[in-house]
Parts: sequence; C-alpha cells; structure tokens
Amino acid sequence: MRLQSYARNLRLALALCMLVIPSTSNLVGQLASPLYERPQQALRIHTTDGSIVHLKTVIVSNREDMRRGLMHVTHLPLNMTMLFVYERPRPASMWMKNTLISLDMWWIDTNFTVQHIAHQTKPLSLDPIGLDEPVRAVLEINAGLSRMLGVSKGAKVELVR
Repeated sequence: MRLQSYARNLRLALALCMLVIPSTSNLVGQLASPLYERPQQALRIHTTDGSIVHLKTVIVSNREDMRRGLMHVTHLPLNMTMLFVYERPRPASMWMKNTLISLDMWWIDTNFTVQHIAHQTKPLSLDPIGLDEPVRAVLEINAGLSRMLGVSKGAKVELVR
C-alpha cells in the first residue's frame, strides 16, 4: 500500500514539474531582456495634431541588447517602449524572432521625427520589417497603441532628461 501511495505522489510531483519548468524557462528568458536590465527614461511624443503623449522607454544601443530586444517578453506595460538607437543613421530592418507579443514599430530619423510605422507586427515572424532610408532609431511599442495615441508619420519623439 505504501509503495502505491509513494508511486502516486511521485507521478504527481513529476506532473507538477512538467508544468513549472516551461513557465520558469520563459520567465528566465523574459528577465534576460534589456527591458528589465536597463534604466527607464521618459519620452514625450508630439503628435501631428498637437497632442503630447508621455511614455517610458528603455534605450538599447549595444549590439547584444539590440539583438535580444523584446525577445521572450510576454507582457509589455502599456506606457513602456524600447528604443533602439544606432550610432550612425542607417537603413534599419527588424524581425520578430522569439518575440511573443505583437508590436508597432516606429522608424525615427536624425531629427527624431517618425518616418514610418509598421502596425501590428506578427509575433515570431522571421520576415524582415524595415525602411530603406537611413534612420537614427527604431521604437517598439505595444501593437495598436500608435493609432490609439494618435501617433503617425511626422510625430516628434523627445527624450526627457
């Protein structure tokens, strides 16, 4: 009788481990994102209709942080963004590899003016998303927020120090 009870408890413990291990690895991947490793900075967006939108961002500019970006992140707070800043203006292409949430992406020129927005990108897609014109930065924000906030081509992005 004790052996059967032990075997049942062991099966239950193994089943629980099978549930916990995948969520733990996902959490570890999420916490390894620059989103949680770098300081936040305030952003002020001046829309083309004259509205001002306040957001927060994490600035990434080194190769490793840019490579990881928002990979494995399962939740992005509504007021949070990630800003990829390039050393020199260049054509920029992004993809959604290991990115679990849909995003809007803004291509920003040297005057910090939004030149292009890719709306509602497809999670996990390996298709390149980009702009052939040189840009200084690309901003990633939750999918759909660009339209909700009234942000379109011509909006100005300002870092608040």
